[in-house]
Amino acid sequence: MSIKDRLSKKMEGLVVPAKGEPGAVQSPLRTGPGQMLMVNSLMKESNAKVAELEDRLKQFDGALPVRLIAPEKIVASHWANRSAQNFDTADFIALKDEIANAQGNVQPIKVRPVKGQDDLYEIVFGHRRHRACLELGLPVLAMVEEVSDAELFKEMDRENRARLDLSPWEQGMMYRRALDEKLFASQEQLAKELGIDAGNLSKALKLATLDSSMVDAFSSPLDLQYRWAKPLAEALKADQAAVLLRAKMLKEKRQDGLSAKGVFDALVGTPAKAGATEITIDGEVRATITHNGDDVSIRFAKGAVGVDRVQELKWILEEWLKG
Repeated sequence: MSIKDRLSKKMEGLVVPAKGEPGAVQSPLRTGPGQMLMVNSLMKESNAKVAELEDRLKQFDGALPVRLIAPEKIVASHWANRSAQNFDTADFIALKDEIANAQGNVQPIKVRPVKGQDDLYEIVFGHRRHRACLELGLPVLAMVEEVSDAELFKEMDRENRARLDLSPWEQGMMYRRALDEKLFASQEQLAKELGIDAGNLSKALKLATLDSSMVDAFSSPLDLQYRWAKPLAEALKADQAAVLLRAKMLKEKRQDGLSAKGVFDALVGTPAKAGATEITIDGEVRATITHNGDDVSIRFAKGAVGVDRVQELKWILEEWLKG
């Protein structure tokens, strides 16, 4: 029943009954014309309210209903490839605090029912909001809609890019999985369907196909950048053994605090800028490595290496240089 019909039904008793009819009361309007004027006035007022309500309803035309769902009844999308480190960032902590203060996610996520499993839903977009609610033990405000795999993937990608949510490496891993599982026939189709730049897609896929040891050389895969994709891939192709050895050493010495750019330069073999690196033991500088291009020298502090240990140092350097 429409709003107008419901209002009309409610107004059935507004016309004052004729004298002698059931429900008749003494009306202050004793004449038929007076009654009609009252009814006309009420009808005009009601029609105006109906028009206002119908205009407001138009704003929600096509909108999906939302509901509160227990967070444990929602699972991550098959296509999602968010790094676990994405949930340790300052941005995620701020989002979690915001949701905690509001006692729930004000902006709904989107989910689809999982086929064959009652009351279980797969995330279309909103993985971080779901994770925050899960950790806080809060129900998740969600829109529910049946969508295909391809539509799910496209909506998730649009949402991520609109929020600058995923790193280049995470995007690449997601695109790579979509292509591996034949969700899209080719890179060209994927770029067209998603409306993304083909060049950035190619760079993201290059990052996703890097050897895992190269990715592990960085403190976080989130540090990888689009512009590094081509030189890293070319360095690996030119001398795989040397690059993978450098990656292993960089991972072992990660505590040295080398920046992401420094790791990239080391992996591709970019000569370091002239400078000096100090080796400190128990708060004392015991040696200094100076470098200028290919010219590298080591100077030990006085007393750091006794005469009796020179031969041992020679053997260590020989073995290291053979490596």
